[in-house]
Amino acid sequence: MVNPEQFIADLNAKKDTAWKRLYAEFYPALCAYAEKLTKDNLHAEDVVQDCIIALWDASYHFPNLQTLIAYLYKAVYLRTLNLLDSRNHAREHAMQFLNEYASEESDEQAAIDAAIKESVIARLRLVLDELPSQQRQIMDLCLQNRKVKEIADLLGVSENTIKIQKKRAYAYIRERLGGIWSVLFMMFFSIRD
Repeated sequence: MVNPEQFIADLNAKKDTAWKRLYAEFYPALCAYAEKLTKDNLHAEDVVQDCIIALWDASYHFPNLQTLIAYLYKAVYLRTLNLLDSRNHAREHAMQFLNEYASEESDEQAAIDAAIKESVIARLRLVLDELPSQQRQIMDLCLQNRKVKEIADLLGVSENTIKIQKKRAYAYIRERLGGIWSVLFMMFFSIRD
């Protein structure tokens, strides 16, 4: 997102371009989050679409991007619980959700952290899709915590080729993602032999 402040201002003003960007930037990550809760891809997409439409119809004004992100994920979470309740599975899913996150210090902070991570992953995936085929394959294998030697063996190329292609992919990703590159690097990539 080039200018978060302008994006929020345009979204608050209900400009179509901002809503298209909202959909493009957040829809995949929100669907992934909803699918984790519902265990059902179709219902997850319905939940997210309903939340975005409800936001369009509402008169909310967001002071910044973090507030918007927190709102979106909380709305998806609550709408998902309503869906599960209507299907008489709320108790089972709520207990499962609570058990999974019981060890977290703060459920709200964990939800915000998960929301941000999902958003970052979605943005990273969009950039990875722009890479040439071999670089994309290498980066996908890196995300699976594969080592350089293992990737070279899987793809039938030299370790040096893997290192060169990773370096080129990193440079492209850094160029496309700007300031968030260092955060992404720390979250998803570690230096491997």
